[in-house]
Amino acid sequence: MVRSQQLVFCLHWICTLAMFMTTQISSSGRIGVGAVNATAPQGVAVDLAGFWSYNESDLSKYEDFDHSRFLEELPGVQIEEPNTGTTTRAPWLPLKPPSPRTPPPRLTSFDLPVFDHSQITNVSTQLGDTAFLNCRIKNLAEHSEVSWVRRRDWHILSSGQTTFTNDERFQVLHSEHSDNWDLQIKFVQKRDNGTYECQVATGKGTMSHYYNLHVVIPSAYIIGSGEYHIGEGSTISLVCIIENSPTPPQYVFWYHNDRMINYDTVRGGVTVSTEPGAKTHSRLVVTKATPSDSGNYSCRAPNTEEDTINAFVSKEGDNTAAIQRQASSKTSGQSWLPPCVLFACISIWLC
Repeated sequence: MVRSQQLVFCLHWICTLAMFMTTQISSSGRIGVGAVNATAPQGVAVDLAGFWSYNESDLSKYEDFDHSRFLEELPGVQIEEPNTGTTTRAPWLPLKPPSPRTPPPRLTSFDLPVFDHSQITNVSTQLGDTAFLNCRIKNLAEHSEVSWVRRRDWHILSSGQTTFTNDERFQVLHSEHSDNWDLQIKFVQKRDNGTYECQVATGKGTMSHYYNLHVVIPSAYIIGSGEYHIGEGSTISLVCIIENSPTPPQYVFWYHNDRMINYDTVRGGVTVSTEPGAKTHSRLVVTKATPSDSGNYSCRAPNTEEDTINAFVSKEGDNTAAIQRQASSKTSGQSWLPPCVLFACISIWLC
């Protein structure tokens, strides 16, 4: 009797435990071995054949297992659907608004380069000297290139510190971390006269600053009418004036028939005296002139346009002929009336 009651009690307990486990599986879809063992009383064997065994290799029967419940502990994890290939967002995460497209930075007046307008833009340089065109640019970007352009023929002379001309007289002077991009022109020539452009490229286009180079060409002028007449034995005295010369010449040279005579020790009696100044004066003196001293005399100075004069030395007793030649040269350009025209005019006047 007692054993029968114990058997009934055990069967009742097993049925109650089975119903409890069935309820847990249907509600949560998972059960752990530890949970079963913790529920079963001591000394009661529990059949776990219907649950996941870690020693089984065939997992195909667990493909329909609901994994979404495990995501509660992994916020931000997204599940890829096996059939559609789309990504499902976890429903408890807020929608992330799309990030707005950042527009490119716009340049302001504070970002653009600025030319230093205190620099001299009208530059005068004497022929043969060195010209400097000073271009100073502030707020210049790191990778910006400064270029020099000759406006006469639109020739790009340089970009950065690299020159694009075979004329070695042109060079860009720039030192690191300096705002100066100066154009240097050595041994200035007459054809270098004109306008030059210092330009820099920006995001809004090209900015330019202009310079005018004026090449000053000094000129020599010999006082006289182009001819100089003198008798044999007299003294030849010629005066040359150097005009339009910002820098007075250090030397003035006199030539007789293309032969320099400043230091003529063979003939003797030749002296040259020069007074430099705003208008440099140079005087040539040739004593005891002879017919061999006749010819072309020219006054020259470095980087100066020369001037010439023709001298005629007549032998003794031929002074009258020299004077007549001089007078005829002065009146050769004057007009005269033929005798027939003169007679017709007198006839009309008498009538």
